[in-house]
Amino acid sequence: MFLDRFCAIDLLFISTHLHLKRDMRVNTRRISAQTPSLHLLLLLLLLVLDGVSSYTEFEISVPAQVQMGMYGESVVLPCTFPVGSSWDADSSVITWQRHLEVVHSFFYGRDQPQYQSQRYANRTSLFHQEMKNGNASLRLDRTTLEDAGEYTCSVSTQLGSQRKSFSLKVAAFYPEPRLHISMLNDGHVEVVVTSEGGYPSPSLQWLMGNESDVTNDTLTQLRQDEHTRLYSVNSKLNLSGTVKSSITFIMKNPDLGQEIRRNIELFSGGFIKTTRPGEIYSLLHPLQF
Repeated sequence: MFLDRFCAIDLLFISTHLHLKRDMRVNTRRISAQTPSLHLLLLLLLLVLDGVSSYTEFEISVPAQVQMGMYGESVVLPCTFPVGSSWDADSSVITWQRHLEVVHSFFYGRDQPQYQSQRYANRTSLFHQEMKNGNASLRLDRTTLEDAGEYTCSVSTQLGSQRKSFSLKVAAFYPEPRLHISMLNDGHVEVVVTSEGGYPSPSLQWLMGNESDVTNDTLTQLRQDEHTRLYSVNSKLNLSGTVKSSITFIMKNPDLGQEIRRNIELFSGGFIKTTRPGEIYSLLHPLQF
């Protein structure tokens, strides 16, 4: 994190350096990034200028709403900026940061991976062919849950400079639940529903045929993988095996608007009927004792 902070400050110096070369027509050189007093000065300058455009007409655009990324997939973080009659890549700087962590940087007309946090190595790219049209959007591949957070797009061109931030959330759909049904020694039927690989933690609900909520009568376990941080859910409900029962299992992923609803009918004599909404078939099979 300390190194990432120095990288972010050094990128500000590069932007200042490029514009001094263009506007003042003087030969400047990059001062070593190892000078602590310079970094402190530039950090203060960065805080003062944060979010302020050097020209009133220069306004970059980022989403006003929280963006959603899917775990393991690619996500595009939008950012656009105004362009003049000509686009000069050599005197422009585009930087993406997550807090003070450098996600991607572009200056001197090319990407600069040496400034990038190792965690983002080989996972980010800009749309180079669209920069001349004002596109500074970032593509992030193989999205992880650790990628969630506040991202800042910084753009500096001949027209001005500005930086804006927005938030990214990362989520994962829960796959189709698996249903396990078994007869217990006391004559009760145990109904178990499991699903693995979703995020964030789901909300679960069990309903009886008359829509009465029996969720408090269930035993539900949530486990989070220590590496992927994805959740697995195991929820079980015990019912009398001699009485016909109609139950509904509902699982929701609030961040993605995902809802899985499954209806289960238990019949005396050891039969179960399950149906899936939107499908025209049903399964009828005996319980395995």
